[in-house]
Amino acid sequence: MLPPPPDGWTAIDIGESDTTVYRRGDVIAKCCAPTGVAELAAERDRVEWLASTGVPGAIVVDWLESSDGACLVTSVVPGVPGDLLPPAARDRAMRSLGAVLRELHTLTDCPFERPLASVIGTATDVVRRDAVNPDFLTDEWRLLRPSELLDQVVAESSYIESVLEPVVCHGDACLPNVLFDPQTVEVTGLIDLGRLGLADRYSDLALVTIQLHDEWSADPAPFLAAYGLPTPDPRRLHFFRLLDPLTWG
Repeated sequence: MLPPPPDGWTAIDIGESDTTVYRRGDVIAKCCAPTGVAELAAERDRVEWLASTGVPGAIVVDWLESSDGACLVTSVVPGVPGDLLPPAARDRAMRSLGAVLRELHTLTDCPFERPLASVIGTATDVVRRDAVNPDFLTDEWRLLRPSELLDQVVAESSYIESVLEPVVCHGDACLPNVLFDPQTVEVTGLIDLGRLGLADRYSDLALVTIQLHDEWSADPAPFLAAYGLPTPDPRRLHFFRLLDPLTWG
């Protein structure tokens, strides 16, 4: 693992990736072992690309690489993670998030892709290795073997392919990856962009709406109205809610 210089850096516990994260002042350093360099470099490229679009997020400050691994240094995105907002702020936050996600989904000329077949391939590998994290599954899904859940995904994939709407997606649009100004409750930035790329818009919509339900016990109607899709396809939402937890592991 390539660490940042020792002076003034504090280790922080953030995210689900196999990286070690440090903070010093207004910069964040995300460091990895040699096996993770390609993945971290891909995240660096996505952070740089998003910063060029005007959608709020971090800025790449430095990139360090050696035989010990790599370290991505970015600016700190100010604000409060969505999962820590107080209840009184949540309605406004949903509207702000809907508008920003819509802005993200209307971007063009994205050089990164997450084809559905590739995502299902990742899920197939995770299931094959028996690496699915049960904490990411609902109580109902835990009653089934991961292979049975994957079978449901594969069976439904032809329908999803037939209605696919590729847009620039965050790829892990959960509330901790969205920062908000605690005063205005406007989105200040999107973080953890390792999965950003062209994918079906429902891959983001499914995660956001289920997070709003699970974390806030909130009706996602304000978010969906601000996004511009007040009546989403429940079949597509279910598909991507089921697929996502099978891809981590």
